Amino acid sequence: MKIRSRIGEAFRMYFILFTLISVLLMILGFAVDRDRTFGYEVFLSPMIYSAIAVIPVFFFESDREVSIKTVIIRRIIQLFAVEAAVMVLAFNSDNIDTGSTTVVMGIMSGIVIVFILSLIVEYLCELSVSNELNKALLSYQSTDDESV
Repeated sequence: MKIRSRIGEAFRMYFILFTLISVLLMILGFAVDRDRTFGYEVFLSPMIYSAIAVIPVFFFESDREVSIKTVIIRRIIQLFAVEAAVMVLAFNSDNIDTGSTTVVMGIMSGIVIVFILSLIVEYLCELSVSNELNKALLSYQSTDDESV
């Protein structure tokens, strides 16, 4: 069941990241390279970047309770791992102008923004599930109290 849970989390994060990365690429494209024309291969970029960004889900999760300090440290390590992987791809791509400081800084800051936004969306999803569980628990407890 544990691997099933992680795969479910990975899929959820994948689609959150896919959406956010697509928006980031659109913004960067309009800001830096508005006149460029792409073929259909451009649709692969968000898919590849999202897949790379989901990989840490399988390596940085723990079965036991961790402190907030540990969570923050893990998230920072995840961010650096994703930054490094995407930058390696960017510098090895013929289509990305990594000679331009503006492009490189745009990509790097965009990754940080997408990372933070994905954590916020993930938190809101978890908060929603938590609220539903709490309501169900309160309802169960109140019906259990009435039967006694």
